[in-house]
Amino acid sequence: MLKSTFAPIFSTIVVPVPKRLRRLPARTIIASASPQTTPTVRQNASLATPTRVHLFPPTSAYVHLPFCRKRCHYCDFPIVALGSSNPTDNDPRISNYIELLQREIVSTKPEFDIHHPPLETVFFGGGTPSLVAPELVSSILDALRVNFGLSRDAEISMEMDPGTFDARKMEVLMGLGVNRVSLGVQAFQDELLRSCGRAHGVKEIYEAIEIVGSCGVENWTMDLISSLPHQTPQMWEESLRFTIEAQPKHVSVYDLQVEQGTKFGTL
Repeated sequence: MLKSTFAPIFSTIVVPVPKRLRRLPARTIIASASPQTTPTVRQNASLATPTRVHLFPPTSAYVHLPFCRKRCHYCDFPIVALGSSNPTDNDPRISNYIELLQREIVSTKPEFDIHHPPLETVFFGGGTPSLVAPELVSSILDALRVNFGLSRDAEISMEMDPGTFDARKMEVLMGLGVNRVSLGVQAFQDELLRSCGRAHGVKEIYEAIEIVGSCGVENWTMDLISSLPHQTPQMWEESLRFTIEAQPKHVSVYDLQVEQGTKFGTL
């Protein structure tokens, strides 16, 4: 999995792909940025190892927005923990990162032929992308549209956590083109959510499901984690039952993996 120190990248590159991303299309640009002064991908790569594949121009983009309120006990993704409260719109930790991200998008453009097809899908992952202000999300989409093109009927997905958005924010994001929501539920029991370090409770889950439905998001998915510590078969059956009742279009189930460097790994 991606670790917390990484060089700025926005390219089609040959790197180990985290399990959560392995279902992305083969022609995908992975956008992330780090304010750390680390070597670029090219500087860091062996001359004997190809770092770019020029088979086709990208038709999909994954954009990493690494901000969370706190780090979950199972998480080894590259994130920035902002604190328990939702960030302000002008939080420099976010705005500076978005500025770097836009620079990466612009600097990647010359690597591809000018006559390439527009992007068909954009996926905002994290982290918790729903913590980022809509106007900053809009600036990223504008940069992608100008530099790569964005299909008029593109699927634009965003990972969103319960408790990090309200109906107004959802409506604004939909107005920007976000038409698919991946809701990070993980479990329907407060004790399990607390034990794995989640920042939301069951009450926020139902509020998020209500917001998604009332705003008319038709294509939304739900994430669950199985094999959590102290998770009984009855709890798992209950979570599956509540998930079915919520009627998402798709459900992703991740079996817990305890990674080194995480709190679960320490415990």
